[in-house]
Amino acid sequence: MNNNKETLPDDPLIKSNIQEIGMKLRDGSLTCVELTSIYYRRINFLNPKLNAYIYLNETKALSWAEGIDKLFSNGVDLGPLMGIPIAIKDICSVNGMPTTNGSNIISDDITGPEGSLVKRLKSLGCVILGKTHTVEFALGATGLNKYKGTPRNPWDENIHRMPGGSSSGSAVAVASGLAAFAIGTDTGGSVRIPASLNGIVGLKTTKNRWATDGIFPLSPTLDTPGPITRNVKDTRLIFNTFNDKSDYTIKPIEIKNMSFGKLKEPFTTNLDPQVMEAYENICTELKKLGAKIDEVVIPEANEKASLFPRIVGSEIISAFGIDRFKKNVDEMDPITGNRAKLGLNVHSFEYISAKQRVSELEVMINQYFIKYDALLSPTTVMQALDVNKAEIGKELHERSLLASANTQPVNIFGICAITYPIQKFATIQSQDILPIGLQIICNKNEDEKAVEIALSLEKHFGEPELPNMNKFL
Repeated sequence: MNNNKETLPDDPLIKSNIQEIGMKLRDGSLTCVELTSIYYRRINFLNPKLNAYIYLNETKALSWAEGIDKLFSNGVDLGPLMGIPIAIKDICSVNGMPTTNGSNIISDDITGPEGSLVKRLKSLGCVILGKTHTVEFALGATGLNKYKGTPRNPWDENIHRMPGGSSSGSAVAVASGLAAFAIGTDTGGSVRIPASLNGIVGLKTTKNRWATDGIFPLSPTLDTPGPITRNVKDTRLIFNTFNDKSDYTIKPIEIKNMSFGKLKEPFTTNLDPQVMEAYENICTELKKLGAKIDEVVIPEANEKASLFPRIVGSEIISAFGIDRFKKNVDEMDPITGNRAKLGLNVHSFEYISAKQRVSELEVMINQYFIKYDALLSPTTVMQALDVNKAEIGKELHERSLLASANTQPVNIFGICAITYPIQKFATIQSQDILPIGLQIICNKNEDEKAVEIALSLEKHFGEPELPNMNKFL
C-alpha cells in the first residue's frame, strides 16, 4: 500500500453533508466524475487495509457518473441524491455485479434479480461504487466472516476490532469515508449494530417501508433494509427522498416536549462500564433539556431468545430448500452454520406459534407508545471487541454473541429504531476511545419521528466524531 499520506484525498463529507455536496454538483463547482474519482482514490488506499468492499467496478461507476454529469448539464435534476456515490451490501442484487451473500456457496439465484430498492436508488441518480462485505447470508451480529473476510473497524489501527454485522462492510465504508452512504439490512440489528460500533448512524426501518425483493431472504418475517450514514441530517435526506416526500408531516421536535421510556433490564444487562456510563449520562442530559424520562422494563423483550431461532432458522432453511440446505450447511462459516442449523429442530407448529407471537407482540408494544414518544437503550451492550478474541473457542466469543441483545427485540416487536453515537458521554475511557450507540425506538411506521428525535439530539450534542483514517496509511 502507498505510504504517502499526502496522496489520500480528503473525505468529501468532512465538515459537510450530502445536501451540501449536492449543491456543489448543481452549481458546477464539483462534477460527479470528480466526486466518484475521489471516493475511488480513497478506496484504493484504504480498502486493502479495511476490507470494506468485496466488489468494485470503477470503470462502470465512472461511466455512470459521466451520464449523471450530462443530465446535470442538460438541466435534468433527479432529486437530492443525484450524483451521490454509495455502497450496497452484498446480499442485494445489482445488475452487472456479482452477489455472493458473503458466502462461497452459490446462492445468487435465491437472492434473485435486482430489486425495487436498488432500482429506486438508481432512479434517484445514485452512483453505485460497489458491493460491501457482509456476514454470510446476513446471519450474524459480530461482522466476522471466516471465508470472505472480516472488515476492520476503522477506530483502531492496531487491533482488528469487530465491525459489527451483518452489514459490516457498509458501516466501515461509511465511517472511513469510502462512500457517502450505504445500504444495509436489519433482521435482528444488522444496520444498527455496525453503525453503533463504527460510530455512525443507522436506521432500522419499519417492516415494509422499504421493499425487500432482490435481497437475500434471511427472514421474510423480520428483514428490513435501511441506510447507514455519517450523520442524522443525511439519514433524514435519504429517507425523505427515497419515500418521495417533499417534507415530513410531523412538526419539528423539541426535546423539552418529549417523554422517553428509559429501558432497563434486559437492555441494561451485561453492559460494558463505558456503555452504561454513556447511557446514564445522555439520559441525564436529556432531562436537563426538559425531557421527561421514566425507567421502563419490558419483560417480553426476553422472548427474542426463543423466537429468533424458530423464525430465522426456519426461514433461511426455507429459502434454500431442505435438501439444498443440508447439502451446503457444513460448508458455511461455522458461526452461520451453527445458527442456521437450529432451524432443523423447529417443528411446524413451533414456527407457526412463533409467528403468531410476533403478531401479538406488535400489538402489545403499542401500549408503551401511548405514554412515551420513544424508548431509549444502548444499541449494543459492548464496544467493538478484538476479532481474534471473538472467534469460536476464544475468550470473548460468547460475549461477542451478545452484540444483538438490545436490537433483536425491536425486530420481533415490528417497530423502528435509529442509533446515534454517544461515546462522548463516557468519562470512563479505555486506552482507545471506541464508539457507543444510543438506540432510539419508535412505534410502527413512526420512522420519521425516530429520525427527527435523533436529529434533535444531533443539533444539541453535535454530529458524530469520525475516526482518523491517516493512521491507516
